[in-house]
Amino acid sequence: MASTDHELQSSVDDFRLSSFIDRLDVMKRQEQSSIYHISDCLSAQSTRKASLSSSANTNADIWCRSQMVQWCYAVVDFVHFNRETVLSAMQLLDRFVSTNTSKSINVIADRRQYQLAAMTALYLAIKIHEPQTLEIGMMVQLGKGAYASSDFYQMEFNMLSALKWHLHGPTATAYLEHLLPLLTLAYESRNDRGHLRNHARYYIELSTSDYDLVTVSPSKIAVAAIINSLRRLTVSKHAFSIIIKELKQYTGIDAAAKHILAIAQRMHKLQNIPKPYLAPRVKAFTQQPETCNRGAVKNGQIDSTEDVSKKSPPSQIRNVVSRRCSMDTSPTTFVANSA
Repeated sequence: MASTDHELQSSVDDFRLSSFIDRLDVMKRQEQSSIYHISDCLSAQSTRKASLSSSANTNADIWCRSQMVQWCYAVVDFVHFNRETVLSAMQLLDRFVSTNTSKSINVIADRRQYQLAAMTALYLAIKIHEPQTLEIGMMVQLGKGAYASSDFYQMEFNMLSALKWHLHGPTATAYLEHLLPLLTLAYESRNDRGHLRNHARYYIELSTSDYDLVTVSPSKIAVAAIINSLRRLTVSKHAFSIIIKELKQYTGIDAAAKHILAIAQRMHKLQNIPKPYLAPRVKAFTQQPETCNRGAVKNGQIDSTEDVSKKSPPSQIRNVVSRRCSMDTSPTTFVANSA
């Protein structure tokens, strides 16, 4: 009987691992499709900004994007949503401005429209990935009235049309979560797996705000994040070499290649740049190997000391977002400070 139970469990495990491999194959095909292509649309605008006075430049640029990344993280942390939702939101935004349609060109040419597009991208990502949605009225409140409901509806339509309703692109975090179960033979400690996940997710979040990595595929970001995490955890050379082989087997990416190591090095250097919205992830390294606390926002800053491991009940979402509207990090300051 015990032997039968063992065989059944082994069969279930094999099926589970097989499903992860199948999903990775699907994500790789998506990633290679032109539908999910992201191009560099803001570097030229940043160069142009350097040659113009701030009052003469109204184009969206790299700085604008970094501000909206920070704002999105503050919002999802405050309402206790998943941080991967920000990755999805920025992917939607980056893909939209890469479509080279008349609407996306207008967004790049007007930072006020770019800000609206970023807020709408977060609104869309929340609708897709979170159990609770934010009403358009809440988005209007978050913008302190800078945009009307009709502005959000129109931008949502523009984005959906440009993206042709392809909204479920693979993220680096999705790759990470599908790769980790396949690496268990080389990395057997459950506690170590938790640390590896937390470190890798932290590196992925760092990459979200770095425009130099915006055109790098999610699979390469995930692999580079895993490499950095393994180094940080001082994994044995034998285990490291096994994982390198497994990563290549499941993703087709040589983790020892120079361009992957360059991405990993870039991520590592990003740690030295202050990013207050990532503070809760740093604290989680030393306190919770299996989960990551996401701190609440107080007075415009994230408070990593507050326990927010449980999501707010649906009835509290409106109150939480309404409180968030009065904070100094409202995106309306993004336009005012960069106009």
